[in-house]
Amino acid sequence: MVYRLLEVIRQKKSYILKYLENKDLDISLQEILEKWNSYSPAGKDIHIAASDGSFYSKQYLGFFLGVFSGYAESFDPKTQEADSDFVGDVYLSVIKQSDNFKTLLTLFMFLSEVKAVYNLAKRKKPDFIMLDGTITSKFIIPFPLPYWFTKEESEDLLSLIKQLYPKVKDNCLSYPYIYSLSQEIEKEVLSNLSDKRRDLLEVVISQLAYYEHLITLYNLLNLEYKPIIIGLAKTSTGTDLLKSSVPDIKLFLEYCKDLGYSQPVYQNLQSLKSEFGQLQYVDLDLNNKLYDLTIESFYAKYSDVRSINLIEYFQHPDRASVKEEEILDYLRNTTSVYNYPLRLKMVDKQVRITAADFELIERELGLSFSITGREAL
Repeated sequence: MVYRLLEVIRQKKSYILKYLENKDLDISLQEILEKWNSYSPAGKDIHIAASDGSFYSKQYLGFFLGVFSGYAESFDPKTQEADSDFVGDVYLSVIKQSDNFKTLLTLFMFLSEVKAVYNLAKRKKPDFIMLDGTITSKFIIPFPLPYWFTKEESEDLLSLIKQLYPKVKDNCLSYPYIYSLSQEIEKEVLSNLSDKRRDLLEVVISQLAYYEHLITLYNLLNLEYKPIIIGLAKTSTGTDLLKSSVPDIKLFLEYCKDLGYSQPVYQNLQSLKSEFGQLQYVDLDLNNKLYDLTIESFYAKYSDVRSINLIEYFQHPDRASVKEEEILDYLRNTTSVYNYPLRLKMVDKQVRITAADFELIERELGLSFSITGREAL
């Protein structure tokens, strides 16, 4: 079978390589260079924190099982003090589709990593916070819809979510893990369900977790001591700046030969996310505040001209404007190899859940020999 596939690939090889050469660009080199600012970062030390997350899932016959975690680590170069925070959990689901389960676990993972760095920031007050991936990606995670779990439509579930939302909002920031997945919330949901089914329970707690994520993320961005907060991504498909059919990140990587950064682009949450679930009916004040957030993005080479990152930063309304050069100076001093921050590499290594890790979890739960339905393949 592989040999047959190779025959097809050989026939298309020249076509693919021609496209990758970008010989027929729909934008001039001058237009690309005009939007690039050459800058060699000086390298500055700062009290820094970074966070990342991971999840792993498996489908069994009749249910799904997922584990997820978020990890944050800080380092103060003045005191040489390091600290960390961890948020993680295990989740059993009767969700209907595997793709939706992975989306749900992504939500839980995002919430875990945001909560971990929020907890750490409240304790240690780092001046520079890095999130793995863009800030906007944390906002545009899909809202868990009832049909993911059940075929039933019930206004009673929305009423219950509205009833429990104030309790989640009042308690989630002080709770060290995910409050929406706590036994306290689960018991309260079940006590209010006339039909105490797992699928109906999941509709409620997953939507509460979505709102808890927005609450935590908003409060992270608006910490009272106003740190610089960025999101850093290794890839991007965006074409907002150069308006070419080829992604901006690829054009800047190939044609800008020196260290520096692109012109910034304002990220409009209103166009990226038309609504945050039912938040406008649950908490109109928070809903409006989210759309007022100022997030900007730019592409940057800060240690190696052969690689590039997409960087988003939050502009707090009550602090001096964040400068791209300032961000690159701080990144330069935390970079390891190939233009990527050492702290993000470290948290990625610590938080990653592997297949071997999941096997240990299966054994701990007694699920090592549970039927998956794929044994016959």
